Amino acid sequence: MAEKVKFSVSLDAELGEALRQCAEAEDEQISAVVSRALEQYLSHRRLIREGLRAMDEYEAEYGSFSAEEMAEADAWVDDLFGETRRERRSA
Repeated sequence: MAEKVKFSVSLDAELGEALRQCAEAEDEQISAVVSRALEQYLSHRRLIREGLRAMDEYEAEYGSFSAEEMAEADAWVDDLFGETRRERRSA
């Protein structure tokens, strides 16, 4: 079994209640729900960092992305997520 560490965090009341409800609905401890969510979040953030690093390496070797390439990438991301980048940033 993996070693455990204890943290103290503060959450908005609504988020805390949603967490309690989720744990109850899944018949799990809150710590298990938080651990799973945090694993997913950290994995997602790692992929973003790796992608940004790859883009930097590409640009260092081949030059900056053109406005057309950036527009194509933005359109691809919008199609993938079904929303615009501006909407995601304001959420």
